[in-house]
Amino acid sequence: MQNAPYRSNRGEKAMKNPKALMIPFGYPGYPPEILKKFRDGSRNHLKRLGIDVTATANVIDFADARRIRDQVNTTDCEFVVVVVLSWIEATNVIEVIRDLSHKPILLWSHTMWQEKGEFLTLGPIPGAGVLRQAFEELRYKFKFVYGQPGDKSLDDDIAVFARAAHAYHQLRRTRIGLLGYMSMGMYSAAFDHLGLLRDWGPEVDQLDQYVLVKRLEAVTKTQVAPLIAKAKRDWDITKKVRPRDLEITLKMYLAMKALVKERRWDCLTIKCQYELSKEFGYTPCVPLSMLGNELPCSCEGDIPLIAAQIAMHHITGQIVAYGDIHTVEPNGVIMGACGFAPFKMGEGRPKVDRTETLYQGLANCTIYKEGEITFARMGYTPDRKLKMHVAFGKTHRPRAFHEIGCLPYPSMEVDLPGLGDQFAQGMLSQHYSIVYGDCRAELRELLRLSDIEGVFVE
Repeated sequence: MQNAPYRSNRGEKAMKNPKALMIPFGYPGYPPEILKKFRDGSRNHLKRLGIDVTATANVIDFADARRIRDQVNTTDCEFVVVVVLSWIEATNVIEVIRDLSHKPILLWSHTMWQEKGEFLTLGPIPGAGVLRQAFEELRYKFKFVYGQPGDKSLDDDIAVFARAAHAYHQLRRTRIGLLGYMSMGMYSAAFDHLGLLRDWGPEVDQLDQYVLVKRLEAVTKTQVAPLIAKAKRDWDITKKVRPRDLEITLKMYLAMKALVKERRWDCLTIKCQYELSKEFGYTPCVPLSMLGNELPCSCEGDIPLIAAQIAMHHITGQIVAYGDIHTVEPNGVIMGACGFAPFKMGEGRPKVDRTETLYQGLANCTIYKEGEITFARMGYTPDRKLKMHVAFGKTHRPRAFHEIGCLPYPSMEVDLPGLGDQFAQGMLSQHYSIVYGDCRAELRELLRLSDIEGVFVE
């Protein structure tokens, strides 16, 4: 089942435009003006879909193939669009793209068109048929689409592929910051470093939480004073929060932000329990809720979780959160994390309170905004291959609940009509990445490009 392409219902800043290299192929003897018209139409179609396109000249013969090959080898692109304008010699195509074959490829074949009541063709589908099979045997990461420029039935397939290819490319430039490691013996938070790097793309840069503590201790009162004033102005802070609580918490945020910049992290996960939450006495919940407005963040050192979060961020360009699955019912789930949610995903002003029972420090107690969400996480098969579990549902304000000994969580109820048990039977852990909107189609395509199993609740 194919889902509609990604649609946001929150209005946050969109992702960067995907970058494509378009290489059109033709054949000697066909009218050059028609080939040029179709080349230009293909480029304009891609641009209309929000894709940044660099287009080469038409490749007609082997001399063209050699020349274009040498031109494009240094082109900075996220994916390649092979446009089959007419019948082609497949060897010319392979000559051009062999050095680019590690990138995702969109194989786009033109089709017949109609003029003056007559259907005309240059034979592109026969040529594309040869290429499609060749690409499969060569194990290229490609998608095959067909239609004329301007055909709107192409739009969704191309747009979904472009966003998935963008994420595929960005994941291979991603650095995950990891402070500490998995919390509280959570086996499902452990990971295979080289397997993640090879199959999904991100590098993991690990430091101990001691580095964070030393950095926050070096932050001066003068440096943190403007943040304290802003927090007092913008947040709803309970009377239990002491001046020192606010100072240490905001120093932690500044220390985290400095580490992100210094280490060039694209996302961050941190082990909170128990070194920070009990030994140090201050949880990272509120600092992460602030930093989560700027880049994907989560806690408890859960790498398969943050690996899903950063992928969903690369697809959508939006803020990404996570939540624990607190209960499963026949028609839905309740999700929430014990003190964390990006403040911008919350309803109204941030609500901050202080806890001392199961852990110590400040917690975000803001309820999530309502909307449609995609939620997912990475995990492993029994033979330690990556897989992803994905669901989609409409959220609404949660019923009143709290974990005994804890403050109210940032939480939501998610409708899964008749699918609650299906979700439960596929759970990969308790933590799931959350993004507003429907990005299932892009995740499905990204997983296919990555040769990773996807389990979709539907």
